[in-house]
Amino acid sequence: MRKLAAHDRAYDLVVAEEHLFYRVSRTNYPGQEDTFVQHDLTRGWEVSEQAYNQAKYRGPLLPYQAGEKVAFLPNGDSLRCAFQDSVVRRFSPMGQLLRELPTSIESVMSIYSIALDAEARLWTAVPSFHQVAQYEVDSAQKLCEVGGSWDPTELNHPEEVICYENDLFISDMGNERLVLLDTQTKALSTYRTFTQSVWQYRRLRGQEVVRLQDGLYVL
Repeated sequence: MRKLAAHDRAYDLVVAEEHLFYRVSRTNYPGQEDTFVQHDLTRGWEVSEQAYNQAKYRGPLLPYQAGEKVAFLPNGDSLRCAFQDSVVRRFSPMGQLLRELPTSIESVMSIYSIALDAEARLWTAVPSFHQVAQYEVDSAQKLCEVGGSWDPTELNHPEEVICYENDLFISDMGNERLVLLDTQTKALSTYRTFTQSVWQYRRLRGQEVVRLQDGLYVL
């Protein structure tokens, strides 16, 4: 495992144009805005917020809310959700708000992450309720769930979900591991363990990148 020469406070990872993009939090520095970085897994350089949003939203569109999670449907529409209100909204490729998904996609606590699997079904991660769930997008019918309790069960604060074909990767932050869930069979297994909290997982150029408590690493 190799630590990237990157900012320890990197978050909101985006993969686009064969590069990794991320934000750097400046919350400990009053009056300073977030910094935006493009990285080629060897070095990183600062870019504009517009360039970062171009990568994240696949177009020169302003974000609906800073820090929201975005997932793309096969027709180019996007689903967006910010943990502040935990409402999943559907946008056209041009950034027009089409609809809010039915309120059955809601949670007793905030939705921190969304992802779409190979069948364009929606997955959500709710860390405080220790739950990951799958929904039909149009009807918002819940199809399955993993965990879901005020006490950790199968998962302990699942911070993020991201899907590659039929593999859903869950950043099981509290258990310091990456969990692999087969979206077809719903089989759950430990993909990789760490010695610190894991927040995000990405694939780029045949390599795997994780965001751990103290920075970004290539596996």
